[in-house]
Amino acid sequence: MPPKKRTQTSLPGGADKRSKQSSPSQQRETASVESMSGEVSVKEEFATNLEENGHTMSVSRPAIWCQACDKEADGLCADLQHSLTSLRMHRAGQAAPKLQRLQTAASSARKVVAALQDARDAVEAQLQEWRARLLRLEDAERELQAAVDEGRDLQTPQLEGLDLLLRDAAGLLGAECRLQLQADAGSAQWKADLQPAAPGRSALLLCALVLQLRQEESLVRVYPSEETMDVGTLSKQKKHSRELDDVLQDSALSKVRKLEGLDCDAQPTWCKLFLQRVAPHVEWLCMERALREHLEVVRGMPSLRYLYVHLNCWDGTAFAGLPLQLEELDVRNVPVDMLESVQRMPNLRKLTLYNFHGERVEFSFPAVPALHRGLRWLTVGLWSLPSLLSLAKAHAATLLELRVLCSTHDDGRTPLYFRDLAEGLQQCGLVALRRVVLLRGTGTARHHVEKEICHAENTCTQQQQQFRDKLLVTVYCQKCDTTCPCYPDFGDFTWTD
Repeated sequence: MPPKKRTQTSLPGGADKRSKQSSPSQQRETASVESMSGEVSVKEEFATNLEENGHTMSVSRPAIWCQACDKEADGLCADLQHSLTSLRMHRAGQAAPKLQRLQTAASSARKVVAALQDARDAVEAQLQEWRARLLRLEDAERELQAAVDEGRDLQTPQLEGLDLLLRDAAGLLGAECRLQLQADAGSAQWKADLQPAAPGRSALLLCALVLQLRQEESLVRVYPSEETMDVGTLSKQKKHSRELDDVLQDSALSKVRKLEGLDCDAQPTWCKLFLQRVAPHVEWLCMERALREHLEVVRGMPSLRYLYVHLNCWDGTAFAGLPLQLEELDVRNVPVDMLESVQRMPNLRKLTLYNFHGERVEFSFPAVPALHRGLRWLTVGLWSLPSLLSLAKAHAATLLELRVLCSTHDDGRTPLYFRDLAEGLQQCGLVALRRVVLLRGTGTARHHVEKEICHAENTCTQQQQQFRDKLLVTVYCQKCDTTCPCYPDFGDFTWTD
């Protein structure tokens, strides 16, 4: 029996074909639906969180923001002519206060980082200096021990004040201090009671700070009353008395660190005995009309740092020198052979030299040795221009202020007129110099000259201008300028503009 044929059904009138061929209106509707569907799809895509490489990204569609309605703008906002801006600008305005706060904080952080970087560099430089000092002490210790073992002469190591510096450092590390800060005028103050020896990082940083302050001479030694003694009245007694003997036996002399007013003219023998009593521990000494026998005692003072001495007329005999650990030296009627020891004082920062008796102090100062810290203040009243220039040149790298006793013009009588002084100083290479003060014989008690030297306003103005043109620094006349900065007090090394 033959197989039956498969029946094929079809839509009447070719409806199947018509289903495949839509009318134009149907096609437009279809395109519109598809277009709307695509627009919705794009919007959804922009508003959807996209995952890319495992990270979520939020992408916002571009929009216009109505500032009046505080929402996305529509046609009505445009019709009403509201103020419109981009959504990005609107969001930027919202973020502005937060952004400014972050930028301010970042600026402060940069300042702190820079300050700590500079502090680290300063601490590193300080560490290198202290390591060098330690090596020097260890070498001296080994050398002395070798001399003991080998039976050689036991020569005292020349520490030149290094032991005093170490004593200061050890004392500062165990000191208590009170810190008070005020960042800006009207702002709150900050206070703290600190002790470098205490545990913790703040104490370690404080150690570095106080050592740096000492290194830069920003710490001024203040002597309490029990360590200070003024013997001006005692030393000027014309006749010997029981009171003078009692003072020499006073146990309180062992506490004296600062000695003022010693006048060696009336009682020279008593003054010598008195100097011997305080010699082991005195640090500050001011004495008038001293003789050679007094300077011999001074030369052996192991703790002396600050010395002011007004010498009687020198007899011309050789002078053995001064303590090499001095930090400040002021000599009136200076003999030539005393100048040689000046360049061998590695810690000397302030130097004053005067010669009142008209003798030309001719001395060529050699370059300072490697360990010399260099002068910062120099006051000179010498009658020799070459001596003055050689001293200034030797300390050209560190000298901040130069004070020179000189007249404004040549009156035919004074040797203190130096026509080429400004030009000579220009050739000294004074790279650190910031101020020149021209002394005219007036001023404070310690810088007073017995008689005035010639001074005229017109020539003084010309002279000051020569110094400004040659040296490019601030120049004062001590007699004309009322704003002339005062010379730092004895024992004070703080710079003031």
